[in-house]
Amino acid sequence: MTMSISSESKEIIVKEIDFVIDKMKQTSDPEEKLFYFSAIYAMVQRILNIEYDSELICIYTILRDTFNTFIQRIKAIKTGDTTIPFAEKQMNKLEDFTKELLDKIRNDENLDDTLKKFIILYYSTTGNGYYLLQKGLLKL
Repeated sequence: MTMSISSESKEIIVKEIDFVIDKMKQTSDPEEKLFYFSAIYAMVQRILNIEYDSELICIYTILRDTFNTFIQRIKAIKTGDTTIPFAEKQMNKLEDFTKELLDKIRNDENLDDTLKKFIILYYSTTGNGYYLLQKGLLKL
């Protein structure tokens, strides 16, 4: 599915994601990366409130859930729960998938595969997701 929104709204989203990617690359702090990442789903929600599109709901929900699961894992680690580690690879994939999302939005391409990658990525931060990573079944 691709978005059916005005070119003006699409350009606002593209500019926001472009800015976020740049800021994410400038820091090695996972929490700071996530701070910038959260701007994407916030912008998507603002556009959604102006120009409804069901694809925007999917983007918003998946990116928000990605942010929330990443933050939950970071907070758990900070409180001493190191059973499920948070790998640098996951943060790198977050940047990679964000860039892929940008490219697909910019080129009016189908977003389904990219959004699915975000879902698998955030699932990898959960107990069962980590278990599947360890078994080699879940691959990032």
